[in-house]
Amino acid sequence: MVACNPTETYYDEIIKNKTIPQRIAELNKTLTAIRKTEDKKAMIKEDTDYLEYEYEIGENDNYNVTYFFDAAGCFEVGLDTYFGSELDAQFVMEQITKEIELIPEYGAPKNTNNLYEWSRSDGAVSIELDYINLDKGMISLTIFANE
Repeated sequence: MVACNPTETYYDEIIKNKTIPQRIAELNKTLTAIRKTEDKKAMIKEDTDYLEYEYEIGENDNYNVTYFFDAAGCFEVGLDTYFGSELDAQFVMEQITKEIELIPEYGAPKNTNNLYEWSRSDGAVSIELDYINLDKGMISLTIFANE
């Protein structure tokens, strides 16, 4: 949970900038368009085909958002958490899972080897939520364009 505001969870902090459906919608956008929607102060790396942002939440906890680009635009969005508490990571994982399951095109995930997998009904987008390092406060959400 967030130390400075006990009524907000880490999940609330993560979706304050963009919700999970908004992150999915980033696929195929240009680097310039995405750069305009992220916090400039949070940028830690930029290249011609890559953007990375780090957002601090709580004490000594953060999450990173990464974008990979090709000629068609953004083809991968990543969101990785680095929390001191397994419980915080567990809660964020559960909330992300619930949010994706509410999107009709995705529904329930496959769950194998500490990895949730969704595929949009038309096959254009895949989502993975890796929680193998949940005990270390880490989860990794990856959104892929399959086109």
